[in-house]
Amino acid sequence: MNLIVILLALFVERFAPSIDEVREYRWFGRMIGFSITHSKIFAIGGGVLGLLLVLLIPVLVVGVLQARIAEWSNLVYLVFSVVVLAYSFGPMNVQRQLKKYIAACEAGNEKAAKEHVVTLIARGKIRDDDEQGLHRAVLDGVLVENNERLLGVIFWFVALGPIGAVLFRLSSVLRDGLASVCGEKNSVAESARILHGILAWTPARLTAIAYALAGSFIDVLECWRQNASKWRHDWVAGNRRILIETGMSSLQFRTCREGIEVDDPKDWHGHIDSAHRLSSRTLIIWLIVIALLTMWGWT
Repeated sequence: MNLIVILLALFVERFAPSIDEVREYRWFGRMIGFSITHSKIFAIGGGVLGLLLVLLIPVLVVGVLQARIAEWSNLVYLVFSVVVLAYSFGPMNVQRQLKKYIAACEAGNEKAAKEHVVTLIARGKIRDDDEQGLHRAVLDGVLVENNERLLGVIFWFVALGPIGAVLFRLSSVLRDGLASVCGEKNSVAESARILHGILAWTPARLTAIAYALAGSFIDVLECWRQNASKWRHDWVAGNRRILIETGMSSLQFRTCREGIEVDDPKDWHGHIDSAHRLSSRTLIIWLIVIALLTMWGWT
């Protein structure tokens, strides 16, 4: 059933643009704001227990519904799973964002282009001193958000069902929400970053392996050999670096100090499109593996 649910949820993700407006998670943002305002909640255990409390309340609600509905009706459980999984993707569709970004670039609207980049790259950075900074940031964002918005959610859905998908998505929202409100150096925000890093660790590496299978395997293998120790040194940040660096290697892009290096700056859109196609091939590889696991009765 997992494969059917994933395919239906991906169909909704691809062909229902209005779902982006639903996945703003404002209710969870209000929970985070309430907890920060009533700081005693975050004072428990140095903030870690309060952090878990904020996250576990909605996760446990989904878990109870998941258990009850599964006992009641398989058909209703399938519909419930599709709704939860489609809601957990995102928060926005990368392909639709890329189209808006490229359209803004072609129209010469740098302000609109930058606004699209900010929502696309999530926690990535834009180098203001780099003439091609927006394009580099988008390229990084495509490779990272493929895991953050889709594959990480799918991994935890396969592992734990709807509760896993919600857990991964809300941990990401919590991490970003606390970082923006409290600052990234805040201890509670750091705890949220580590929690999401734990959940993202395995899917990030599986995605990197899929990048190798979908592109240049030898280049990714060499990249892994050269950078594995660096990724282990800061393993939370390593989740992001491994996706960018193996993705670039898979596409055989030459790198420089600022990021990737291109012969023709006008070909950036072609590079971004190549990265998006790599992400699509990676998703197909994941679906094939899940289908095989389903045939063998492992999911």
